[in-house]
Amino acid sequence: MDYNVSFENVQNSLNSFSGQMKQLELSREALIKETREVISLCSKAIILLHGEKTKESEKLLDDASSSIKKLKDYVICDLDRYLWPAEQEYVEAFILKEIVERKPDLSGHGELNVSLNAYVTGLLDCTGEIKRMIYDNLRKNNHGFSLSLFEIMQSIYNLVYPFSFYDNLIPGIRKKLDVSKRMMEDVRITMTEEYQRTIFLNEFKNISEQK
Repeated sequence: MDYNVSFENVQNSLNSFSGQMKQLELSREALIKETREVISLCSKAIILLHGEKTKESEKLLDDASSSIKKLKDYVICDLDRYLWPAEQEYVEAFILKEIVERKPDLSGHGELNVSLNAYVTGLLDCTGEIKRMIYDNLRKNNHGFSLSLFEIMQSIYNLVYPFSFYDNLIPGIRKKLDVSKRMMEDVRITMTEEYQRTIFLNEFKNISEQK
C-alpha cells in the first residue's frame, strides 16, 4: 500500500524556526556590539571617578544606563547572558560613584535596573576599585576614610560570600570571591604597615620635641 506523506506542516514549522533563528542571531550580534560601547562608557566613568570628576562620570553612566535599557529589547530566549557583562560593568561603576559621593545607602539591582547575576558580580568587581581608592587615600594621609573604605570592601565580600555555592549558576562568582579575598589581605597588610609607620613617626616626633 502506497504511503504518501505531506510535509507542509513540517515545512511551516521549519520556516518558523528559521525566522526565529535569524532574529536570535540579529539580536545576539546587536547585543555583542552595543555592550562593548556600554563597557567602554563605564570604564571611562571609573577613570573619571578616581580623578574625582564625579559630574563627568555621571554623564557617562547616564548614557550607559540608557543604552542598557534599549538593549533589553534585544533580549529574547536566553540571550540575557550577552547583556550581563555590560550590566556588571555598570554596577561596578555606579556603586563606586555612590561610594565616592559617600552615599549612606548603596543602590540595589532594582534601582539600577539590572539582572541579579550582573549585580552580584558587579559588586565583587567594585572591590578592586575600592582597593585602588584606599591606596590613593593612604597616599593623601586620609587614614579615616581609607579605613571606612576597607570596611565597605569587607562588607561586600561578606554579604556576597554565601552565593559562592551557586558557582554553577552564577559563572565565575567563586573566582571573583577568591580575587576579592586576596585583595583584602593585601590592603590589610598595607594598612597595618601604614598604621605602624604612623605610630613610629608620632613617637619619634614626641621624643624629638622633648630634647
